[in-house]
Amino acid sequence: MKKLIASLLICTGVLLGNLQAQDKNDVLVTIGTKAITTGEFLNTYGKNNNLNTASESDIRDYLDLFINFKMKVMEGEEMQVDSTRQFKLELQSYKKQSSQQYLVDKEVTEDLVNEAVNRAKSDIRASHILINCAEKAAGKDTAAAYNKAISIRNEILSGKITFADAAEKYSDDPSARDMVNPQNGRLHYGNKGDLGYFTVFDLIYPFETAAYNTKIGEISMPVRTRFGYHIIYVTDRIEAVQEISIAQIFVADTLARLGKQSDATAKKLKEIQAALAKGISFEQAVEQFSEDKTTDNGGVQEPFAPNRRQGDFVKAILSLKPEQISQPVASQNGWHIVRLIETKPVVLDDDALYTLRNRISRDERSHKSKDSFIAKLKREYNYNESGRAKAMKFFLKNMPPEFFQTKEILLHKCEGIEKLKPMCTFADQQISAFDFAKYFDRFKGMRLKPEEFAGFLDERFDNFVQEKMTRYEKDRLEEKYPEFRALVQEFHDGMILYEVNTRKVWGQATKDSVGLEQYYEANKEKYIDPATAEPSRLEDIRALVITDYQEYLDKEWISELKKKYNPTINQKALEAILKK
Repeated sequence: MKKLIASLLICTGVLLGNLQAQDKNDVLVTIGTKAITTGEFLNTYGKNNNLNTASESDIRDYLDLFINFKMKVMEGEEMQVDSTRQFKLELQSYKKQSSQQYLVDKEVTEDLVNEAVNRAKSDIRASHILINCAEKAAGKDTAAAYNKAISIRNEILSGKITFADAAEKYSDDPSARDMVNPQNGRLHYGNKGDLGYFTVFDLIYPFETAAYNTKIGEISMPVRTRFGYHIIYVTDRIEAVQEISIAQIFVADTLARLGKQSDATAKKLKEIQAALAKGISFEQAVEQFSEDKTTDNGGVQEPFAPNRRQGDFVKAILSLKPEQISQPVASQNGWHIVRLIETKPVVLDDDALYTLRNRISRDERSHKSKDSFIAKLKREYNYNESGRAKAMKFFLKNMPPEFFQTKEILLHKCEGIEKLKPMCTFADQQISAFDFAKYFDRFKGMRLKPEEFAGFLDERFDNFVQEKMTRYEKDRLEEKYPEFRALVQEFHDGMILYEVNTRKVWGQATKDSVGLEQYYEANKEKYIDPATAEPSRLEDIRALVITDYQEYLDKEWISELKKKYNPTINQKALEAILKK
């Protein structure tokens, strides 16, 4: 429906022409009691038309359409089509969607888009070692985790241990070591920290940023994420690949994960290679030798992105040319002789950019844009938090160790809270200690240690302020940004136009079978069949007649509206437009 509304809208655009300010404020047309200025008409005209190249007839024709549009909207408002619950919900949804661009720092958002575009051009291969550290850990625990990560990094750099062995020995990421799945008892081989290839959005933002900022062969300083501290070893960087298509001959062998072959495997692989060298087709070799029973189409696999397979496997495949057959390639499950079908590069077209923007808006990196936006609002609205520190001390004093596990103690009911000064003020708003305490009490049931209380209070207060300031700004958007107000008004009017056209024209023509037949009978001569020289039957040309009947109903309705609203054009103002 929104697309249809958009096509019906007479959009507001940039004011064109060289009219003086006084001319723009002149009343161009009066419809009923509503006066429409030259400026409003030109804003509308300029969106999809060029005033400088427009002929007099172009402008006059458009003015007729503009008047018809305005009359229909006024009629719809009188019919109260914009008072229904469904109408209000859809308008509110549109306002919410359209407001998002005004509730972030656009410059930071564009920087994030450019950053994502640049990163999307390459795939990184890296290994990591994780030292667990809770997101809200106390300072001493955070320092201990950081120092442990530094110690491990120094041990690797000294040559005492390889990164892979260090990952297996020290990493808190369980995938680094062999482990048995308790669900099914199956053994999962460890990756020794090797994450394989990845690209933008594949991993959490701080990790991604550190990886892309680390050179091949280097080990990063400890990087903080919500999981803890990571040290990252970048081993490769390649031009980004969207998708890889291969066919394979597979030979199962548990030794493959160690880069070794059993005697039986070695014999079979040589036999396969010999058969291929003698001219047997790859498809025949698959049928004769492959132990992969999941495919029966010549060994062709489902296309995959580089992040879906082990790093060494991907690297070996990408060294091939299309249709080239590899030497045996190891994986954790066995050995593969691979025929590369094709690799598809990443294409950063308009659709890809649209997807990137959407992913940024949902990703944690979007917080950078929101944080910058809030910082600007704080400057604009003279944000002051002089009462924050005292209130925080008050809260901590009234939070025993069992605070989050008991319903008996509520901060907003603590004696003396009403005597505290506002925690912060901005514009004409203030946030009291009571307001924040009532919000904070919602987090009962969380499992936090007493030493984590202060950090959690600060985090929640910052979020509470952000919510309040964003809501305040959102409520003022139509007042603050004329272009946003015009955008919302356009959609509002477009929804009305759609509804009244449905009721008065489109739906009427479809439902009014008597009226349709009468129209057909009165206009038979328009529908002469050349083959018979007789009028075509209504049932044979119903769609065509309905279209013509809709046009007839629209003209009749516009005629009625003109009688009702008596649109009057200020010829002097119109002449001023035509002269410019």
